[in-house]
Amino acid sequence: MFEKLKTLLTPIDFSSYSIEAATHAYELSRAVGGRLHMLHVVVPHHSLLPLIPLVADAERARELAREASMVEQAEAELARLKAERMENSPTVTTLALVGPPAAKIREYAVEQNVDLILLSSHGRTAIEHVLIGSVAEKLVRTAHCSVVVLRHARR
Repeated sequence: MFEKLKTLLTPIDFSSYSIEAATHAYELSRAVGGRLHMLHVVVPHHSLLPLIPLVADAERARELAREASMVEQAEAELARLKAERMENSPTVTTLALVGPPAAKIREYAVEQNVDLILLSSHGRTAIEHVLIGSVAEKLVRTAHCSVVVLRHARR
């Protein structure tokens, strides 16, 4: 089974859990001689809160600037992690996107012909889970490929 894993994807939100999962994904990609994609998805605020029509243009401009800044910061952090934890390997690709996390991760996995998505689980409060849902849960149900969710011991 592992010999068929040539393209791995690890979504990362920069929590210690997701960084640990990315490190494991890199080790696995090296072991099978594959490629690893590290992906961060910036969640747009406008998708979470409705905008008031009278200030929509100004608010949208601020949101686009915020998203651009967050993508730039994420790309810098991904580059740092790649250099520090993955030997700046040419087999590791990094990217930051904007959108709903589960959908963007799923789309990227299809586009890149990913064989395995490896990510960490995150504990959410009951209300957060109801309102936002679990990215890991959505990926397990809807991804075109296998998904491994690393569960972490509660601290």
